[in-house]
Amino acid sequence: MKGFYEITPKEQGHFRIGSKMGVFMDLFVGKEHALLFDTGYGFGNLKEEVRSLTNLPLYIVNSHGHVDHTCGNFQFEETVYIHEQDMEMCRVHTGEQMRKGAVANARNMKDEHLGVFGDILPNDFQEEQYLKGGAGNLAPVKEGDSFDLGGVTLTVYEMKGHTPGSIGLLWEEEKTLMVGDAMNPFLWLFMPEALTLDDYRRTLVKIWSMNFSYFYMSHSLEREKKETMVDYMETARDLDYEQGVSFDSPLAAGLDARICTRKGYGVQDMGKPGFASIVISKGHF
Repeated sequence: MKGFYEITPKEQGHFRIGSKMGVFMDLFVGKEHALLFDTGYGFGNLKEEVRSLTNLPLYIVNSHGHVDHTCGNFQFEETVYIHEQDMEMCRVHTGEQMRKGAVANARNMKDEHLGVFGDILPNDFQEEQYLKGGAGNLAPVKEGDSFDLGGVTLTVYEMKGHTPGSIGLLWEEEKTLMVGDAMNPFLWLFMPEALTLDDYRRTLVKIWSMNFSYFYMSHSLEREKKETMVDYMETARDLDYEQGVSFDSPLAAGLDARICTRKGYGVQDMGKPGFASIVISKGHF
């Protein structure tokens, strides 16, 4: 069987679960409960991986409703918490059509940044079961809700922009923030469900005001210092759509989306320290 997931222990009681699709999930294990933040594409047996690390009662929380963060929900019988503003989008993104597209991409991966090419699906992948997986047992979560795992406390914060219902979790004891896709070096603000650039700017100001020292993003393994946020704040503040580079993707067809990089950087600098960008279409600023 192809190994689909890679587990990386981080801080005490915190594991990052990565996949060959370049998306990371987070498992927190307290004394009484565990919590899984996002379920990824769900191609491999995520439940088995989680249960290899803990048998404690499990909470599941989705950072937002996109396909690459929610399609593993169906593997779990537990309630899956998601912001109500992303709930319907989650049902669409975990529907059969979106799953078919995800499977097609996984069968023909071409990602030079990840160094992954070809079919990455596990040998025992059950396509029919996967396509009918659905959204899982969804329930709403809101800002201020808190999950007490026993020595590990995770508090929900709204982080609107990438989607209207994007949320993060603040690990209170470690002053570490999990931001999902709400903030990253290649932020998408061009999809129909995305909010405006001003909404994203307000979210960045809100996050900056919070009491934390480090943060994790869903498409990067390592944690970042809070000060790294300055890169993203400068990019949002100085965004110049007219100087942006066309984003060549089927997802952006007809939207005239452009990659707008931080001043002093170009698209060719993606992955370098200090790089930041926003992919945005005219309707979002």
